[in-house]
Amino acid sequence: MASIDHWGSLLTVHLAPASSPGSVFELGSRLLHEAFHRTLSPMVITDTTGQICHVNPAFEQATGYTLSELRGKQPTVMHSRMQSSDFYRRMWTALLQEGRWQGEIWNRRKDGRLFREWLSISALQQADGEVTHFLGVYSGLASSQLAEAQGEDYGGIDAVTGVLGRHAFIKAAQRLHAGTGPLAFMALDITGFTDINEHHGLYCGDGLLRQVAHRCTQAAALSGAECVVGRVGSDEFALAWAIGSVDGEDRPRDEVHRMADQMRLAVATRYQLDSGRSVDLRVSVGLAVLPRSARQAANQTGFEPGAADALLQASAARQAPGVANCGMQHYEGLEAERQLTRALREDIVAGRLDVVFQPKVNLGTSAPVGLEALCRWTGPDGQAVPPSVFIPLAERHGLIAELGDRVLESVLRSLARWHEGHLVLLPVAVNFSAAQFKRPDVVARVEAALARHRVPPHLIELELTESVLLEDFEAAVTTLQGLRRLGVTLSIDDFGTGYSSLAYMRRLPVHGIKIDRSFVADLVGDDRTRHVVATVINLAHRFGMQCVAEGVETFEQVQVLLELGCEQAQGYFFARPLGADALAPILAGRTPWIEVVVAPDLANRVH
Repeated sequence: MASIDHWGSLLTVHLAPASSPGSVFELGSRLLHEAFHRTLSPMVITDTTGQICHVNPAFEQATGYTLSELRGKQPTVMHSRMQSSDFYRRMWTALLQEGRWQGEIWNRRKDGRLFREWLSISALQQADGEVTHFLGVYSGLASSQLAEAQGEDYGGIDAVTGVLGRHAFIKAAQRLHAGTGPLAFMALDITGFTDINEHHGLYCGDGLLRQVAHRCTQAAALSGAECVVGRVGSDEFALAWAIGSVDGEDRPRDEVHRMADQMRLAVATRYQLDSGRSVDLRVSVGLAVLPRSARQAANQTGFEPGAADALLQASAARQAPGVANCGMQHYEGLEAERQLTRALREDIVAGRLDVVFQPKVNLGTSAPVGLEALCRWTGPDGQAVPPSVFIPLAERHGLIAELGDRVLESVLRSLARWHEGHLVLLPVAVNFSAAQFKRPDVVARVEAALARHRVPPHLIELELTESVLLEDFEAAVTTLQGLRRLGVTLSIDDFGTGYSSLAYMRRLPVHGIKIDRSFVADLVGDDRTRHVVATVINLAHRFGMQCVAEGVETFEQVQVLLELGCEQAQGYFFARPLGADALAPILAGRTPWIEVVVAPDLANRVH
């Protein structure tokens, strides 16, 4: 691991003439070392795998972390989860193409508080041009500015917009609930706000936030209901209003939707920026209802919901812009989530979750070369619950490890049954959660499961996300090596969506990576995305890994992936997820997509 002295010497080599005396070299190195430690701007140095090598005292003061806590870890320890995968894609595209990136980013202090920063990242190179480190410099985080950076000013008022900050909003909503009864909560998220900041500047972005806060306050006043308004995230506002009662009953669902839709339409309009330009704002909206009596809900469920829980529920229910009605979770009310969780827990234990399989296809021959196992669940009302709902639910309530175990057992049973039926056996990829991966006996558990069903290890592929691997990189590598010795295949799922460097791949003992569907969606017609995907594929091949593209839906995407050298793909273009029985024709060699993808002469040879 490079020290700060080595870094200083490296820069001095670039700056000092070849004929400079040794004393000048030493002076330059000492000055750079001194500047790094004495500057008021927080600075961090990472190696090319993204592991932190050094931070200066200003960085420690701004974030609350010490160097000893950060050294060897990834910057994900400060991840706020407020930036999208597209944000990090653009960041790494700039670093790969230009060797530098700068922009606004939200991070999280050690004490949990969020703060906004202006981050500039530069690649540090040796004389031969090889990148050895990355230098990140944060601006606007001197001690006197921390209060504003954290988003709230005195009295719980948001420093930028003048409305309540998150904590003050929750307290005000709790008081309103105690005084008036049931409340409706609306979480309103500005779509593409990071892009607006990047394209028009932070000054215009702050001006836009103030206008949105004003529109929210106006809409609340026009509704005629008692209401509180707050800014609860970097680009998220919240409203809570009393919904009263009709003949002793809470106001009907349709009335809540009508009022929420009026508020949404008041906000999702055109805005004039301080720069003189205008933007058409799009928002995603979610709703939740805090019942009339939280204690009554507590008597039924053992849990007393509050304003913070209702706000979280509303945020989880957000729908994409353009949806006609505001999104309200199907299982409405906070006590309903507990009922849904109980039903999920019972169905996991009883083995009532379904497993479907989506084929993975060799792009060169269009022959199926593997499957991915996907979990499906039918809720207690007989309606399918989307994975985007029940998977986070399982994670929040500690059910995800057992759910993952059940899926793996189901896959192993299917493989054993296909073997008995003399069908072609294809390797099956299974999503492996962080909770499963972090168990101290994870290798022994996987080995025992394979032995129980007498399934050869090479028929199982475990897919792990980047974030799981980067939380404790050295421990992750040790566990991966143990799993690899068993003979199972290992791959990184949703590659490129995390806060990580491409170069860390060389140290991971994995067999392949899955290119995230967000990259595939923009592959046709977006040269920058195409360049990033090409770089990922080439780098993976250099490290002896295979690439699988997920979410492939068009023939044009298939063509581009073939040109870039991607070996495998999966998606609706080839086949939707299928039940075990419906999969039998494909296992028997009948592939309906082959005539579309492969030239006739090659298709004949494959058959």
